[in-house]
Amino acid sequence: MWTTPKRFALVSAGAEGPFELVALDNALRKAGVGELNLIPVSSILPQGCVLSELPPLTPGTLTPVVISKICSSTPGQKIAAALGVAMSENSHGMISEYHDIGVSERTAGKTAEAMVKYMMEERGLEPTKVTSVSAGHIVKHHGAAVAIAVFLP
Repeated sequence: MWTTPKRFALVSAGAEGPFELVALDNALRKAGVGELNLIPVSSILPQGCVLSELPPLTPGTLTPVVISKICSSTPGQKIAAALGVAMSENSHGMISEYHDIGVSERTAGKTAEAMVKYMMEERGLEPTKVTSVSAGHIVKHHGAAVAIAVFLP
């Protein structure tokens, strides 16, 4: 049975590889989650869920994540992935996913923050803290960028 997460960690990375899938795998490994079974979930951050460091997890652990990812095989292309995170002391929070071509890591992070603020506003919720995590990469042959919120017990 699933439980409501009490903690979450934010990780991100960009990487290159000889194939797009390998570039994605390299980015996941560089971010510290490449040995986990990632289960994508939607963007609700449970109330009281605390930001923490990613602890060591057993390879193969079923791990719920909110993930933003982008892959490209266009040499010279700039790619970026980001998550915006809005936390609230009075309600649940939200996580927004954003990825794009031709934007910097910083721009991706700022865009994700703007998106998550809007998502909270539309729900009538007031964030007490907004942050982001992002990664960028300039493709040589095959590249990937990931930004991930890892939910923890």
